[in-house]
Amino acid sequence: MLHVGTRVFTSFRRRARRSRYRLDTVLLAALLLGIAAPLATQPSGPRPPAPRSTPSPSPSGPTAGKLTVFGQYTGEFAANATGGEQLGSAFANSFLLGANYTFAHTRPDDVGSLHFIFTEGWGSSLTQNALGNIASVQGVYGAGETPRISELNYEQQSGKFDVQVGRLVMQSDFAASFNYWGCNLWCFYQNGATFDAAPTNSGYSYFPLSTWGASGRVSPSQSFYAQTGIFQTTPAEYANRGHGFNLSFNGAGIDVPLEFGFLSHDRNGNYNGSVRVGGYYDTSNALGAQNNLSSFVAPGSPALNQVPSTTYRGQSGEWLLVDHLISGSSAPNARGVAIFGTYAYGDPQTAFLSNFADAGIVVHGTFADRPNDTIALGWFYLDVNPRLRAFEYQLRREGFAVPTNRIEQDLELNYGIDLAPWAFLRPSIQYVINPAGTMGGYVYPGGAVGLHNALVIGFNATYLY
Repeated sequence: MLHVGTRVFTSFRRRARRSRYRLDTVLLAALLLGIAAPLATQPSGPRPPAPRSTPSPSPSGPTAGKLTVFGQYTGEFAANATGGEQLGSAFANSFLLGANYTFAHTRPDDVGSLHFIFTEGWGSSLTQNALGNIASVQGVYGAGETPRISELNYEQQSGKFDVQVGRLVMQSDFAASFNYWGCNLWCFYQNGATFDAAPTNSGYSYFPLSTWGASGRVSPSQSFYAQTGIFQTTPAEYANRGHGFNLSFNGAGIDVPLEFGFLSHDRNGNYNGSVRVGGYYDTSNALGAQNNLSSFVAPGSPALNQVPSTTYRGQSGEWLLVDHLISGSSAPNARGVAIFGTYAYGDPQTAFLSNFADAGIVVHGTFADRPNDTIALGWFYLDVNPRLRAFEYQLRREGFAVPTNRIEQDLELNYGIDLAPWAFLRPSIQYVINPAGTMGGYVYPGGAVGLHNALVIGFNATYLY
C-alpha cells in the first residue's frame, strides 16, 4: 500500500495527470467487467492478507500529529479453459480505504497511532461458479462481498514493545506474510490459498474480517520476537453480506495465538529471512469435521441427514513459516530473489483441512531496466480432514451418492508488470490438480464424473493511491 502524505500527494497528482489516459483505460475495462459479472452472496476460500499499515517511526514533534491516508483498488479476472464442473469466467473487485493518525511524540521508538481500514468487495467467483474447488482462484473474493470495517484500533509502540487493542485482523500479525521490497510477499500471487490458510476452522480472522481483541509483541533484539494476544472468536455470520458493520461482542469464545520469530538482516539492516513458529487455541465449541460434507453435496442431499451433531470444546492448530532471500536485496526498488514455504496442521477433530502446505519463489526485478517487475511461481497442497474422508467412505458403503475428498493442489505462474508506483498488472496461469480433492466414482449434476484438473487463465489489476 502507498501511504500518502501532503508532499507525496502533490507529487502524485502531477504524475497522475501525465499518465491519466493509461489509468482510465485500465479502470474502465475493470469496471465494465465488474458490472457485467453477477453478484455472489456467499464467501469462498481464504482471503489474502493486506500489508500492515504502520505509523511513521520518525518523530512528529511535541505538539503536532500526522495523518496518512491510503487506498487500493484491485480487480481480478479468472476463466477456466479446461476442467472443473463446467467452463466459465468471473470478475471480482476489492476496494480499500485506510488512514493512520500518529500522535505527537518526541522519540522515534515511542509512537502511538490510530488505524482505520474500510473495505468493500463485489463481483463473482470462478471457484463457486465453475470449478468447485476449495481454494479461491481469485484471492480478492470472499467475506460476503459487502462494505465493512476491517480495522479500527489503537497501537502503541514503546521501545521493544508493541501493543494493539480494538478491531483487529489476526492475520495481519499471526501466521502473517513476509515483507520484501516494501510489499507483502504473498500478494504477488492471485490464488487465495497461496496467501496462507494456516489456522483453518477456528475463530482466527482473515482479512478483511476483524474482531475485538488485543495483542502484544516484544522484540528484545532485531533477530527475535515473541507475540501473543486474545481475540473474540470470529462469529460465522461476520462473513455474510450485511454484517460488515457488526461490531458486537457475540463471539462464542476466545482465540489465543502464540508465535515466535527468528529473523535475519543484511549489513544494511534490510530483512532477508526468517523462521516463524506458532499455534493457537480457540475455546469455542465446534462441530466435527464431518459437517464439512455440506460443502461438497447439494443442499437437499439425503446424506446430510446422516451427519453427526457432536460438538467439541476447544480447537487448536500449529504452523511453521520459513522464508529466505537467496540473492539481491529486499529493499524497495531493489532486485532480488526470495523463496518461502509454510506448513500448518489443523485440529484433528474439527478442522476442514488437516494439513496445509505451500511454497514459492519470487523474482523481483526481471531485467535491469525493470527493477519492480516480478516473476512468481507458487504451489499449495490442501489435505481434507481424514475424519471427513472416512465418513464419506462410510456413506458410500451405505448407498449414498457422495464424493470422496482427499488432496487438492494448485500451481501458479505469473508475471507482474510495474506500470507506475501506483499501478501494476499481473497476468497469470493456474493449474488446479484434483479440484476439491475429489476422487472418481461420484457423478455430479450434469453427468461429470469427479472434477477434472482445471487450467485457469487469470489477470490482476491493482491501483494504489
